[in-house]
Amino acid sequence: METPAPKKLTFGRIALYSMASAGLNILAITIDTWLVYFYAPPPDSGRPQYLPIALIGVLLTVASLWDAVIDPFIGHYSDTLRSRWGRRKPFLALAAPFVLIGAVLLWTPLGKTVLITAVYFMLINLLYRTAYSLVGIPYDATLPEMAPDSRERVGLSYWKSVFGIAGVLIGSLVAAPLFQSIGAVYMGIVVGVVGVVTIYLTLIGLRETRRPLGEPMKAIEGLKATFQNKQFIIVFISTLFVHVCYQMLLINFPYFVTLVLGKSEADVGIFQGVLILVMALTGPAWMWLNKRRTQRWLLNFSMIGLALVVTLGFLVGSTTRIPLDVQAYLLVILIGATLGGYLIVIYALMGNVADYDEMLTGRRREAIYYGTFSFAIGLGGSLGALVLPMLYKTFGYTHANPLGVRLAFLVMALFVVIGYIIFQKYRLGDTPEETRRRLGMQDQP
Repeated sequence: METPAPKKLTFGRIALYSMASAGLNILAITIDTWLVYFYAPPPDSGRPQYLPIALIGVLLTVASLWDAVIDPFIGHYSDTLRSRWGRRKPFLALAAPFVLIGAVLLWTPLGKTVLITAVYFMLINLLYRTAYSLVGIPYDATLPEMAPDSRERVGLSYWKSVFGIAGVLIGSLVAAPLFQSIGAVYMGIVVGVVGVVTIYLTLIGLRETRRPLGEPMKAIEGLKATFQNKQFIIVFISTLFVHVCYQMLLINFPYFVTLVLGKSEADVGIFQGVLILVMALTGPAWMWLNKRRTQRWLLNFSMIGLALVVTLGFLVGSTTRIPLDVQAYLLVILIGATLGGYLIVIYALMGNVADYDEMLTGRRREAIYYGTFSFAIGLGGSLGALVLPMLYKTFGYTHANPLGVRLAFLVMALFVVIGYIIFQKYRLGDTPEETRRRLGMQDQP
């Protein structure tokens, strides 16, 4: 029996669907940017230091690894859930309140000793990350379901990215003044409430697949099938390395603005705001390129560009011929243009990977792929959270000696280059027909 073609997505449904992207990104940019700075500010900032910066790197690495390990299992159980509300909605509805609780408690360091503070920090991080994944993995997995057509999928990924960028922009512009004026706890309350409201709005616009789902696999069997997909492994490893750069970039931002540029903490939001605006404004250019180039070409182009422009961060402030602010804004604009394209394309490309899996297994298993993809992002984030504090500790992160902050840009570029090299073995097409042709699978249904 032929599956009826889904109705074309209206902008109203697209907007509702994309709301959670805005809320989740408000939470992510706020916590990724300020958490390390809150617990381990520069030694000469006058702020209290709750934990040693090297210890924070270790704790965040462990938390990221936990997050990464559970993501594929969350994806599997979302794929195999059969309920009257569908496969995805129960996860979003039930986990959202715990996201809010974690987003608030992260900013309440507990204990008079480093050990007690570290244990509390770890437990709250695990609570928050687990709840965030229980929302984020099923949500990301609905993208191929909402837009089965490859071109429409890139368009939906673009609007999802636009709303996500708007969330990052709001988080960047609002979090910094809140952090400086009313404190981290109230900042957490504000962004947590906004995040949860957007998640519930998305439930209204969510549309799940009408295609046959196939018989569900057991968890371990599903994971084995996922990691036997060689094309996905290429995307997995490449994504891991690029997201080391992304995580380092987020954590490095407050230190770069305050130590290298000599600005205030509130100014961090301004520079982040420019970054996010550029990501949003250059989105249509990536959409235009998608009509003329394959997603594989676009991802290669964005990674080459990102590696080149991130390298320039090391040079900011090395010359007086160009005003320091101009150097900084040029850097931020170039990073925004290339990073924005990468994030739009990679999430759309993951839909092609899920389509390829359907050819191999006869099942629709979007969430386990987005969950395992998130596993790669988590591993990359954990490595970035571990490497950056070590750079700071070894080379310096003070006003007098910000060399560790500068060197971070060169290390970021190196990780992107490794990700680019690995991605060269990717062979999937933008449509199932093109994939069959490229891989010699024309005889398969």
